[in-house]
Amino acid sequence: MKADVQHNDFKGTVAADISDFHDLSDFLNDKGVDTNRYDPIGTKFYPQPHHEGNLSVAVICLDKEKTTKEVPYIVEIALEEPVEYAEYFGLFKRFSAIVIGDYYQQFEINDFIRMDELGGDEQA
Repeated sequence: MKADVQHNDFKGTVAADISDFHDLSDFLNDKGVDTNRYDPIGTKFYPQPHHEGNLSVAVICLDKEKTTKEVPYIVEIALEEPVEYAEYFGLFKRFSAIVIGDYYQQFEINDFIRMDELGGDEQA
């Protein structure tokens, strides 16, 4: 599975640590989803431009009724209502994403520079 948008001008990776207090199962239970059947194994989101501060969210689940020993049956459950940023990102202790232009994905970052180290006279 990979993230995809219309033009894919940037691509990247994401890593996350789940919260110690509230996980994807809790989140789905709160939304009325039967987590005895749908076992959350991942999630995806995108900002809603017309609903500032909200995200469209889907949770990727293993459907325990349709999964066999040989093949997992994976479904995407799209939530009908937008989710506030704080509620969604509260599911994670740490969340890191990086996106970069296609050509540059073959390289590593050489240095880390803080804005205050650039000085006030330099223009981008």
